Formats: sequence, C-alpha cells, structure tokens
Amino acid sequence: MTFPQWRTQSRLYHALRMLADDVPVTTVAHRCGWSSASAFIDVFRRSFGCTPGTHNRCSP
Repeated sequence: MTFPQWRTQSRLYHALRMLADDVPVTTVAHRCGWSSASAFIDVFRRSFGCTPGTHNRCSP
C-alpha cells in the first residue's frame, strides 16, 4: 500500500467514526481533509459502494 492509499484509508476510517456519531457529511468531509463534500462523497462511494448519507443502509 502506498502512502496516498494509506492516507485515504485512514481518512475514510475517521469519516466512518464521525458518520456513526451522526456528524453531517459536509462537516465530516472538511474535518477529514477533503476540499469539498463532493470530493469526499466520490471517494467514499468508490470505496464502499454507497454514499456517506446512506452508509448505515449499505450491505457489508
């Protein structure tokens, strides 16, 4: 795993924890270092197959 891949995984892990605490998606995106919510949503969807707003309904 390259450093950029590791960094993205780490950011997504922290995002999942915040989303589980019902922190708004835009706030999560900015706190985890994405420049925009749409960039965060795109990476999240590619990684998990669903959007951050529907993550609790995604099948594992």
